[in-house]
Amino acid sequence: MTDMDLAEIREANAKIEQAKEAERLARLDLGRVIARVRARGVKQSAIAKELGITREQVRRLEDAARKADEGGDGQ
Repeated sequence: MTDMDLAEIREANAKIEQAKEAERLARLDLGRVIARVRARGVKQSAIAKELGITREQVRRLEDAARKADEGGDGQ
């Protein structure tokens, strides 16, 4: 394997890691939006239906965002 091969592999892997981080941040943003609309009285079940996920997943997204904002890792 050449240095060029290794560089290509590292670059492709870095793109995957960047995408994972972007997804993590997007999930935190979604959790924050969920928290805002829940504060306005929207039910978890309505959010879950809209997103095509379970109420438990809605709760977890909201909790992760809250924990991240409180200084936790949010994962």
